[in-house]
Amino acid sequence: MKKGLLIRISAILLSALMLLAAVACGNASDETVNTTAADTTSAITEEETSYVPDIEVKNYDEKFNIITGHSVPAEKIALEELDKAEAGDVEIAVYERGLRIKEHLGVTLVMQDGGDWMRYADTVMRSVSSNSDDYQLVLTNVYYGVAPFVANGYLYDIGELDAVNLDAPYWAGDLMEDIRVEDKYYLGYGDMCLSDVLVVIANKDLMEKYNITAPYDDVRNRKWTLDKMAEIASLVSENNGDPKWDETDVYGISGLAWIPFISFITSSDMKIVDRDENGVFSLAYSRNSEKMLSLIEKLTAMHDAEYSYFWPHTTGVELDFASGNTLFQLYHSSSLETLRSEAVRFGILPYPLYDENQKEYKSLNWNGLIAVPTTIGNPDMVGEVLELMNYYSADVKVAYHEKLLGTKLADSPDDAEMLNIIWASQTSDVGLICCNCNDFMDKLVYMVPSLVGGYKNAISFSSYLGRYTTAAQRGLDKVFKQ
Repeated sequence: MKKGLLIRISAILLSALMLLAAVACGNASDETVNTTAADTTSAITEEETSYVPDIEVKNYDEKFNIITGHSVPAEKIALEELDKAEAGDVEIAVYERGLRIKEHLGVTLVMQDGGDWMRYADTVMRSVSSNSDDYQLVLTNVYYGVAPFVANGYLYDIGELDAVNLDAPYWAGDLMEDIRVEDKYYLGYGDMCLSDVLVVIANKDLMEKYNITAPYDDVRNRKWTLDKMAEIASLVSENNGDPKWDETDVYGISGLAWIPFISFITSSDMKIVDRDENGVFSLAYSRNSEKMLSLIEKLTAMHDAEYSYFWPHTTGVELDFASGNTLFQLYHSSSLETLRSEAVRFGILPYPLYDENQKEYKSLNWNGLIAVPTTIGNPDMVGEVLELMNYYSADVKVAYHEKLLGTKLADSPDDAEMLNIIWASQTSDVGLICCNCNDFMDKLVYMVPSLVGGYKNAISFSSYLGRYTTAAQRGLDKVFKQ
């Protein structure tokens, strides 16, 4: 891996990057959580430096084909053409990133149609099986296709690409360490991956109505726990006068009773799959069985409470946060920008700590991953393009998060600080990204929402583990050849 140069970068850009948390990185430190937005920006000086890749200007005169199974739309990855009069800040930044790479390497970034989030994987596997250099970069679904890619040896070790320096700040090294296979990096995260984690959004209008203090100080002081969230949520519960409770009533907390509940495992500082003492990937539930059972009990109590509305276990109808009928809602960060045009005033909070003994906030990364097929014909070109895509993503990240904040949060340094904490708390989990290594692993990934919801009266935590663990472990062993 090549080394790069160090140059000075302006205080303005660094301040924006820090405040908007444009860089996806590992766990938040003690200092990060207790630092205010003002403190963060004032600490930046003109003497700050940033890594710049040492890649010579050249002209490959090639297309660089990208296929994706992730939910991020193509216009946030690569654009060959752009109508600046109609484009937003993110699209302009993505287009200009492509122009910089083309000017630097003579390479045109091209998005290829891979179908939906499931069909893309079959397309990639057919291409690699036929030894075709059809795609130079795969941006995977968060889990679909990932296990077969790794198990069948379809992926190139990103760390072996000469131009790639995984120690550079635009690569998310901590996240990649979580999913490293022995000394190989078949899967990656970098600044080109726009962050997607579960967050808690809060209705500021309902806080005023119910005289509730926004829990920003609780977050800073590590008192923002599951119990604290439930305590505050319990203050809001209002029926509209008819005999039934449905999406037209007012609740303390709401959300989809499925994927968002998986992220509570991570936010409680537990893993689905982790390395054991011998470095082998294995199911981690049994190592924290008492805590996991307690988590399930806490979430079940919250799920079943009168102040809660978790679909589809209610009337089956989604409760729209913009309706103003919920104080808190479990929400994907990638969807926050959809609230910019809504009338409701909202704030952002990280998923809560399990309890006050937990030292760090944790946010499960729901991004797709960076992967390179083994059939690439020109590894030098691929490595250089990949390095520059991540390096030149600084402007894309700033544009994305400014748009995400929009006019709703521009006047709220508290929420900008909360986002900073959330981005800095991201972590990955091999269990999630290997969800479809077999049906049994899938069942264990979705264990918490299953027990809190549909199965909670029919099967116990221990019985659930007994039913699926052995076969799920066989799936992991097959993927990682361990």
